[in-house]
Amino acid sequence: MYLKQLEVGLMQNFNYLIGDPTTKECAYVDPAWEVDRVLKIAAADGYRVTKALLTHHHFDHVEGLGELVEKTKAEVFVHAQDRSLVETGSAHVHSAQDKDQFKIGNLNVKIFHTPGHTPGSVCYLVTSSEDPIGHLFTGDTLFQGNCGRSDLPGGNPKILFESLKRLKSLELQTRVYPGHDYGIKPVSTIGYEKDHNPTLKVKSFEEFDRLP
Repeated sequence: MYLKQLEVGLMQNFNYLIGDPTTKECAYVDPAWEVDRVLKIAAADGYRVTKALLTHHHFDHVEGLGELVEKTKAEVFVHAQDRSLVETGSAHVHSAQDKDQFKIGNLNVKIFHTPGHTPGSVCYLVTSSEDPIGHLFTGDTLFQGNCGRSDLPGGNPKILFESLKRLKSLELQTRVYPGHDYGIKPVSTIGYEKDHNPTLKVKSFEEFDRLP
């Protein structure tokens, strides 16, 4: 699997390129701030961006979507509950639903609807036949060492708690790629977060709600 994690903008955002080395097809996760630079990196590595994967609708995760679509004509994937809040400019927009699956070349992608930060927040689990370890792109649902806010419009702490419980059920070795560089390391695993992340260690919503 081709995978690039790129910090962009002034809010420590991570953009991601996920590609299939065989077909050279590539997806761009949460395009914002430095789309031209990221596209040049993909092109220099021999990849063409064919898909845009949005984890949620917040501005700092979609600010560059129009530029990306204009330059690549990429298909756009966004959850149905966040779609109306995103100006895609694309003729190919998929209103994603929980458990939907699609391909990036020969790579397999499964959508997990994980609301709580926004109603349409999703995580993308990417796997391949050659790489049995899942790669989970979590946006602002799960950070390294923390989780996203639930006090913004559309947020809901009880729903976010349930979404995090669902992610805890994934394989321990699943690698976690957050939407911001807010932790002590840029990439983690579900197992590490279950052992160290307070938002995953709690056993009840009451405990979760008392976290600072």
